[in-house]
Amino acid sequence: RPRQRGQRITSDWLLDLDDRECLWTFRFTASEIFHLCDALTIPMIIKTKSGYKFPHVEALCLLLAQMRDSGDAYCMTMLYNQCQSLISEIFNELVIYIDRTWSPLLTFNTNGVLAPECLTEYAEAVHEYGAPLTGIWGFIDCTIRHICRPSHFQRAAYNGYKKYHALKYQAVLL
Repeated sequence: RPRQRGQRITSDWLLDLDDRECLWTFRFTASEIFHLCDALTIPMIIKTKSGYKFPHVEALCLLLAQMRDSGDAYCMTMLYNQCQSLISEIFNELVIYIDRTWSPLLTFNTNGVLAPECLTEYAEAVHEYGAPLTGIWGFIDCTIRHICRPSHFQRAAYNGYKKYHALKYQAVLL
């Protein structure tokens, strides 16, 4: 079990971080974190089921840090002077609070652009355009798959941005 040490997250400590460090640690700047607390209507003090109390900024920062780097609870214990069970407990409490409060905004849009009838229409249009599968209704342009240099059609597979041969495609299926 690691020895607790590190810095508790306070508003003053957060404001002392420069924007680059704050972005690296929490994926948001300090001012954005304060705005998030207000926008999500997080109570000033969050009380866990075990009776521990956390300021809303510390709770949100622990949630953001855990979501940014969810692999190592030991590091969280060492960095933020909280035991692993408390970090886990506040993470769960805040996620449940956000889900309960904002669930109408987090649900799948079944009446508008993503209605089942519209998705079927999109899939038919993509298939008619030449896609071999019938259920593809959208494409995401974000993943570049590194491949070996092909014998044929090298120019088509060369990615000038990454400077290696790659395939870049993803599809969303019904």
